[in-house]
Amino acid sequence: MHAVTGGTTVMRGAAADADARTAGPSLVTRVRLATTVEDPSWTRGASRRSPGCGERPSLWNTSALVSCLLLAVSHRAEPGTSRDLPSRFLDREFGRPHVTRFEDIDFPRTLTHEPTRRFLRETGLPEDAHPFRLDADDLPLPTLAEYGEEHPGHPVPAGAERLVRLGRLADGAHVVVDGTTGAVQTWRTPDGTLHPLVADVSALAPTLWALRRAALLEAVAGIEPA
Repeated sequence: MHAVTGGTTVMRGAAADADARTAGPSLVTRVRLATTVEDPSWTRGASRRSPGCGERPSLWNTSALVSCLLLAVSHRAEPGTSRDLPSRFLDREFGRPHVTRFEDIDFPRTLTHEPTRRFLRETGLPEDAHPFRLDADDLPLPTLAEYGEEHPGHPVPAGAERLVRLGRLADGAHVVVDGTTGAVQTWRTPDGTLHPLVADVSALAPTLWALRRAALLEAVAGIEPA
């Protein structure tokens, strides 16, 4: 794209777009924006509302849903960068008893990525946040190599000893985090392939938050879940 200013042609391309994304609002700011359009009493106890309470302007529903999804997809950064996610962020949405925080004893020695360790210690992950389910009972967290030994029959990828298994997605894919870089991937059986999921665990958490809020808003609006 070109713009002409005083006879000078200025090109705006991918670099300019990248700069615009980099200068975007912080995660906390996006959370506030995503929840500004909501009445807090609206999303809590949605199933208990009478049929007459479901009438809400379609613009409100659309705005709220898009805000939640934008919160997730816009939270992009290189693995290892610090996040401004409050430590009680997940507690407020999922309930403190349903968020698991880990201790150092729960980590395999190959999980050396300190931002990942810190996030799992201080913020944690929800135990059941569709489509993700944390294997909170499988502690200490196993490497994919260890999991493969206990569950033979599925080939594990190269470097499986540095991949730490966190849980599963609803479609059966295993969610693993690279113990060196912090990148979160899916491991699919029986072919044993790895696929990128999100930058790191601190990107996974707000994605699950946004999906949960979108599901609540869909329930209020009477939209069939996808």
